Amino acid sequence: MKQKVKDLLKILAIYIIAMFAAVITLKYVPINDILWKTALADFVAMVIVFIFSVRYKNSSVYDPYWSAAPVIIVIYWLFNSGQTDFYYKIIWGLIVIWGTRLTWNWILRWDGMEDEDWRYVNIKKKTGKFYWLASFFGIHLIPTALVFMGLVPIYYMFNSTAISPTSWFAVIAVLFILGAIYLEKTADDTLRIHIKSGRSSTERLQRNVWAIIKYPNYAGEVLFWWGLYFVAIVVDLSLWWTIFGPASITLLFVFVSVPIMKKRLANKSYN
Repeated sequence: MKQKVKDLLKILAIYIIAMFAAVITLKYVPINDILWKTALADFVAMVIVFIFSVRYKNSSVYDPYWSAAPVIIVIYWLFNSGQTDFYYKIIWGLIVIWGTRLTWNWILRWDGMEDEDWRYVNIKKKTGKFYWLASFFGIHLIPTALVFMGLVPIYYMFNSTAISPTSWFAVIAVLFILGAIYLEKTADDTLRIHIKSGRSSTERLQRNVWAIIKYPNYAGEVLFWWGLYFVAIVVDLSLWWTIFGPASITLLFVFVSVPIMKKRLANKSYN
């Protein structure tokens, strides 16, 4: 068995343990508010993943959490809300498509426990003995909190007393999410082919959607979260205040992810 397969099985086992810990939290912690109970379960699962990140000395153990956790969280909310309308099932289905594709993209590019995201390696160099403290807050906790906030519009949509939409706005919102997923997929596929070709160190990627949009993979991800917000306010316009969810994720990409990538590209020499 190849080492990568063995390491992926380790990741699977870690996430099963994390999910089990989350389920135990949901079942036994005496919190009546489902949103806050889910937030605690999400935190517990994240801590389990962090423990294994420390165990394997690799913060990339956390990477699939961004795309895996929302799938589980939203199906729990959907069943708990008692909603049976097909529209809500479509929304969950879109989240499954997004999460599965993003996780698969990570699987394709990850080379095993010896492979750690270059951004984490840089943080490790800068923080030294305080790295795991920085990793807990910056790499594990903050992204977990931001993703949870991004899902808040969906929670309130599921629990809204408003009637499920039948207007064209609902269709447009769903198509918006599909478009965001497709944009991110196209960008990721093009980038992966570019890296595999061996040209990434000598040639800046300027093909396909990369020739039109700067950082289209990031753009697709941000648009996906705005899409979730749009489908929520289509159901119930009074949920406009949940805009802090997609706005927070947008700020993460605009002020953290994009500048880090710009700095990395600026340090490269292209022919």
